[in-house]
Amino acid sequence: MRGIPISDRFSPGHRQGFGDRAPCFPDVQLDELRELGADAVISTAVSDDALLQAYKSTRGEGFDVIADYLWGRPTAVLLRALIPDDFSVGARSRLIQIGEVAGAEVALPAASLRTSGLEIVGAAKGLTAETVPAIFEQVLTWTREGKLSFPVERVALKDIESAWQGTDLRGRRIVVTA
Repeated sequence: MRGIPISDRFSPGHRQGFGDRAPCFPDVQLDELRELGADAVISTAVSDDALLQAYKSTRGEGFDVIADYLWGRPTAVLLRALIPDDFSVGARSRLIQIGEVAGAEVALPAASLRTSGLEIVGAAKGLTAETVPAIFEQVLTWTREGKLSFPVERVALKDIESAWQGTDLRGRRIVVTA
């Protein structure tokens, strides 16, 4: 979900959030996507056909950048939605693969590469020993300026074992305290 505020820094415009209403992504997280500035929010906890139609109804001329934390089934359906309905070639869409909350594998339709303008890159693309410090400094600057925030869960050191076993963090980061 942190991708929505960051996207404003690079490509301001229409922002969409996709989330699952499974136990690891309750409705409250879909609401958080709206609060973070998503113009459209799509639950992926629907049938493939319904999800395909939801993606198509919000794609407009396409997506400039897709920060994909889900992968798996939601991304497989999204890739099908990017295939143009006619013989035109779609606008360039860059999918940045960041996480795999919904699954580690995805079926990649050849037509989604041939006709949609789709480019798929890993989150580490372009990271080098030279670029990481500058990127880290930029994130710190945005955080200090209040343009970016990170929800945290403070955990006493004595409780760290149970905290690491927890599955209800919903995007929060663990910060160990004395």
